[in-house]
Amino acid sequence: MNVWKYIYIKFYKFRRCLLGKTLAEDYTAMLFVVELDFCIYSGIVFLIDGLTGYNFLPDHKLLCTLILLSGLFVFWMIRNHSMCKNGAFEKIKKEVEEEPRKFLWGTLSLLFIIFTLAFVASLMYLWSKKMIPVLLTVE
Repeated sequence: MNVWKYIYIKFYKFRRCLLGKTLAEDYTAMLFVVELDFCIYSGIVFLIDGLTGYNFLPDHKLLCTLILLSGLFVFWMIRNHSMCKNGAFEKIKKEVEEEPRKFLWGTLSLLFIIFTLAFVASLMYLWSKKMIPVLLTVE
């Protein structure tokens, strides 16, 4: 059991409660988990750019876009394979439903989502104001 599995199933149930039964519900819930992974990845890209002197993102917009999109694609492939293929969804759903410590996992999942969004928002703000200290100058 891990936080991603718990978020995956809980978002699946929340979405089903909100919208009713739709096509590709498990795939849509997987995309929510991928988005959280991508938020962490993009925050790390902004942090690395700030630590290396703010040269990468402003000067190389196409390369930056390709790096961010390729990261998103890799996360999508990994999560799609590990959460949606070969009956993985049913195994994960069964594992989450049989978990005895639902309150603990619910709290950890909520904290993970909040801290992920706060991490990305703070790094994007610090990067936009150029407040991340430069540790390594790349020329």
